[in-house]
Amino acid sequence: MKLPFSFLLIANITISGVANAAFLTQSSSSSLPSQLTFRSSSRSNGQLQEGKYILEGKEIDNALTPINNMVLVKKVDVVDQTGGGIFLTGKSKISKSEGKVVSAGPGRRNSESGFLRPSSLSPSEIVVFGKYDGEEITYDGSTHTLIRDDDVLVKFPVDKPMTLEDAQVLWDNVLVKVVVMEQEASGGILVAATSKKLTTSSIGEVMSVGPGKYAFDGGLMEMDIQMGDMVKFRDFAAQEVEIEGEEYAVLKMTDLIAKF
Repeated sequence: MKLPFSFLLIANITISGVANAAFLTQSSSSSLPSQLTFRSSSRSNGQLQEGKYILEGKEIDNALTPINNMVLVKKVDVVDQTGGGIFLTGKSKISKSEGKVVSAGPGRRNSESGFLRPSSLSPSEIVVFGKYDGEEITYDGSTHTLIRDDDVLVKFPVDKPMTLEDAQVLWDNVLVKVVVMEQEASGGILVAATSKKLTTSSIGEVMSVGPGKYAFDGGLMEMDIQMGDMVKFRDFAAQEVEIEGEEYAVLKMTDLIAKF
């Protein structure tokens, strides 16, 4: 069907990596009903306006919500400059395993008793987790990680400095300050602890203790350890964390083999 000249149809479609829109212009003398649905959107800093979100380059309608005991963490920026002002490039850049909690799932449910162990994490808390833990994703233009709450080594309260005083460990975790030891060789030469055999167990002072682990029926099992205790723990069991420039170790209660 050929339209009269009194009607003018102009279709202008623009497609790009960030937005799309369709427009229909019709002469003022016409009254043709429009059969098209129009939608426009724009992005700012990797996130769509009007409540839209971007996950791995794809637009999604709702915010990403963790389930079970998963936690969505926005990672801190990669460190590309040393304290002395030297800029790092490529593989030399330091990717820290810490970030801010965006949201957390309801918790983990025991498959036999049905008890729900609630999450102990809240939005905006700062957490430190294992280097190889979690699933890294790109969400709203920033690097995020989905981790289990069990993978969190240390957390810091909202709007609190990341100090030893405010450091908190979860569940049956224990924060230990490892004692630096020296070993004397047969010739009387002192050998640094790093030169000792790797099978040597470690010793440290307990700096923070988690609330404990939940039993099958939901009861909280108290920790048989307290701040100030000296402990000996299994080889290779510790996960290192840095707080205020000092190195500490996070261990499970089951990895402690003696106290004194």
